[in-house]
Amino acid sequence: MQVIEDLKSKIGHWVFLRDLRLNKRLKTVSNLDTAQTIGILYDATREDQIKKIAPFVKYFFELKKEVKALGFVNKKKLDDCHIPKLNYDFFYTKDLNWFYKPQNYIIDNFINKEYDILINLSDKNCIPTKYLVANSLAHFKIGQYEEGYEIYDLMIKLDKKYGKERLMEEIKHYLNLINK
Repeated sequence: MQVIEDLKSKIGHWVFLRDLRLNKRLKTVSNLDTAQTIGILYDATREDQIKKIAPFVKYFFELKKEVKALGFVNKKKLDDCHIPKLNYDFFYTKDLNWFYKPQNYIIDNFINKEYDILINLSDKNCIPTKYLVANSLAHFKIGQYEEGYEIYDLMIKLDKKYGKERLMEEIKHYLNLINK
C-alpha cells in the first residue's frame, strides 16, 4: 500500500509543479490600505483550529475588507462546526481526487477569484492547500517559509516553537509595513 501512496504523492507533486508553471496571474504587492479582497486558507480539521482563526478573519473584516476563509478538513465527513457561514467555507477529503488535488465548485470559485491578498496558514505538509495556492489567481500570496517552494510572494520564516497565532501576528505586522 505504501508504494501506491508514494506513487500518488509523486504524481500529485508533478501536477502541482505543472499547475504552478501554467498559472498566469498578475503579481502585485498589496498592503492593508490598498487591498480590498483577502482569501485565507487554513487547516480546519478540528473545531479549535476554526476558533483560532476567527480573530484573524474578524481583524480584516473590521478593516472593511471582503474576506473569505477556506478551511481544509482532513476527514471523510464534516462535523457540525464545519457549516459554511458568511466568511467561511470548507472542503474535505471527499473533495480530493486520487492524487490529492481539490475539486468542487467552492474550490473553483476560490481559485478563480482574483484576491488582492491570499494567505495560507496551513502546515507545510498540507498538499491540498498548496494546490489552491499554486492555482489561485490572487495577486499577492503570503505563507510560511518552505525550502524549495516558490509559490509565495512573501514568505515568513518562524522558529518551530511558534504556532499559528505568531504567524498571523507577523502577517498583520508585515501587511501594515509594506509600501509605507
